[in-house]
Amino acid sequence: MKNQNLKSPQYACAAWGWRELEVPDYFNHATQLGFTALEVNAHSQTPKHLLNNLSEEAVEKVRFWAEDGSVEIACVAADNDFTVTNAADLEGEIQKVCRCVDIAKKLQTKLIRVFAGGENQDCLSPEILQQLHTAFNCVGNYAETHGITIAIENHGGLTATGQRIAKIMEGINSAAVGVNYDPANFLMAGSDPLMALRYILPWVKYTHWKDVRWGNGKPELCAVGEGEIRWAPIVKELLNADYQGYWVIEYEGVEDIQRGTKDSLAYLDRVFQEVI
Repeated sequence: MKNQNLKSPQYACAAWGWRELEVPDYFNHATQLGFTALEVNAHSQTPKHLLNNLSEEAVEKVRFWAEDGSVEIACVAADNDFTVTNAADLEGEIQKVCRCVDIAKKLQTKLIRVFAGGENQDCLSPEILQQLHTAFNCVGNYAETHGITIAIENHGGLTATGQRIAKIMEGINSAAVGVNYDPANFLMAGSDPLMALRYILPWVKYTHWKDVRWGNGKPELCAVGEGEIRWAPIVKELLNADYQGYWVIEYEGVEDIQRGTKDSLAYLDRVFQEVI
């Protein structure tokens, strides 16, 4: 029986797959697919989205284009690494995230997606764990004063499992810091997405949606419903936990980004309607 008390999902469009388009074109194509809430990239590898340099001029341009296109900015997708070994470099990474807090405020969004770093590391050593706690508490305290939420994405390496992320989160005192749950990233890293979710569920503030399939013995990302993830149990788990955040479609293939995003949205919406 359907639960009539559950709200309709807040869908949004992730920015990464649209990185080869200029921001106005990205906004235009995404809104044509029915999205009104969109991420923007503030990532070193997305120069066409302008915010890679974190400049005030770029922020004003993105703000203008969002207003002109009646677009709500759902999230600023930042680029950081809190596992750097040099103290000065770490301070630079902290200040970068704090700058993204300022940008989020100017773009009238309440959320920043960040990384922990250490994507190629498998050992969450006590020293690295303490460094992550220090950095996230620092940026979390700054974000909290501005009413901004910081969501740490599971992105392999030190965040490859729900257990590792839980260890990170347990040492973060700031209520402004949570998790961006990406089921496909967990599966790509060799973790069961549903089991990982159960470890991190109390901290999930944001979600990314794509799928994983195997070709020639190797995993590859694909549209939701075209891979091997069982979606209904995951969606049910989030709904039962009263997840209130965005359900963000993150198809990553630039060659057919419109097709992949459209198909992912349609499939996820069908799953959602089935489970409620």
